[in-house]
Amino acid sequence: MHSIGIKRIRLSDHFTYGRLFRFVIPTILMMLFTSMYGVVDGLYINNYVGKEAFAAVTLITPLPLLIGAIAYMIGGGGSAVIAQALARGEKEKASQVFSFLTAVSIVGSIVLAALGDFLLEPIAKIMGADAEMLPICLKYGRILIACIPFYILQNVFQSFLTAAEHPKVGLAITLVSTALNLILDFVFVGLLDQGVTGAAFATAVSQYFGGIVPFLYIAGSKNIDIHFVRPRFMKNVLGPVCWNGLSEFISEIFHPLASVMYNYKLMQLVGMNGVAAYGVLMNVGFLFGAVFLGFAVGVAPIFSYQYEAKAYEELHQTFRRSAIFVVVMGFVLYGIALCIEGPFASLFFGHDEALLTMTEEGFALHSKSYMVMGLAVFTSAFFTALHNSRVSAFISFLRTLLFEVLAIIILPMFFDLNGVWAASLTAELLALIVTIFLLVNKRKVYHY
Repeated sequence: MHSIGIKRIRLSDHFTYGRLFRFVIPTILMMLFTSMYGVVDGLYINNYVGKEAFAAVTLITPLPLLIGAIAYMIGGGGSAVIAQALARGEKEKASQVFSFLTAVSIVGSIVLAALGDFLLEPIAKIMGADAEMLPICLKYGRILIACIPFYILQNVFQSFLTAAEHPKVGLAITLVSTALNLILDFVFVGLLDQGVTGAAFATAVSQYFGGIVPFLYIAGSKNIDIHFVRPRFMKNVLGPVCWNGLSEFISEIFHPLASVMYNYKLMQLVGMNGVAAYGVLMNVGFLFGAVFLGFAVGVAPIFSYQYEAKAYEELHQTFRRSAIFVVVMGFVLYGIALCIEGPFASLFFGHDEALLTMTEEGFALHSKSYMVMGLAVFTSAFFTALHNSRVSAFISFLRTLLFEVLAIIILPMFFDLNGVWAASLTAELLALIVTIFLLVNKRKVYHY
């Protein structure tokens, strides 16, 4: 850990492509491995328990993700405040903000977890769970909701560690956490035959680890610019943090809501098989979307620092390189999707030819959205870093709710099941048009 502190990249550095990539790669990998929880659980549940259980888990997964979205609001908005305080040399203020937001995260997550547990059954019924799926939804959902506080802390600390120039620490913790989930899924589901309960416990233990260990690291490390102090209520901080992180919250809260719409429409069109097929698409979407989100979260403190320091030429160069990166990465990810769509679908449904064909057809349309989604994700986080939460939230709202929900409703009227699979691509294309317009319109205001 000590060597990480000595060799770490500073926010005040000049960011070439290489330095930028080295700075954000830990955050990308953190998001990528965090997103693997659902993939690993789904793979074991489908192959050891059955597609009915996998469909039930797919149906209820959006709820804990919905509750956990507060982490991205506090982490995204808070990291910008912390990075700007550090840019001004105000390490004590950065620590006060960090400690206060950690306390808010703990208290808020406990309240939300209690509320989620209370509402779990009626929400599962609203989302379409039948008599066979409901017990599985409740069994899996209750365990995941119980560990929501640790899931929220894990994601909040990832953002704060990046703002404090220690992204590699967060990466190391996430790698171990993901490995724990993989091993425990094998033990609980594969060896001990604990089914859905075992998969949920594997994820819970991993998230406990991911939430507690960074807390202990920050509390005990002398090589980090933020530390715990006695938290005091900071009304002048909470409002701006929540407002500034609103776009990340909107993006994360509307993704699960859109998933609910997908599941509801698929239950209407083709029943449980459609939900199971969407579960595979959703898991791949989490992984590929995590690349863009990880880059956006990782680069945001750089923009906050450069804008606060009025280093406009550095801001311009970093923005240009970042925009090129996300555009190129979109085509790279689409190429990867083309290569893996058949084998990945076979991992889940190789034994069910009809379901495998449906999944592959859905994959072929859905994966085209990866080519165009990156710029909108990055731009939303970019405006958050510049404290323009209104534009940031507007992009997130259009991209993750309005355009996608309208596409889910309208396209199946003309293209049946293919309309559902094409909804994401349609939404991302519309969001891209709006994003480019906003970037051109605001370029002189922020000197990027």
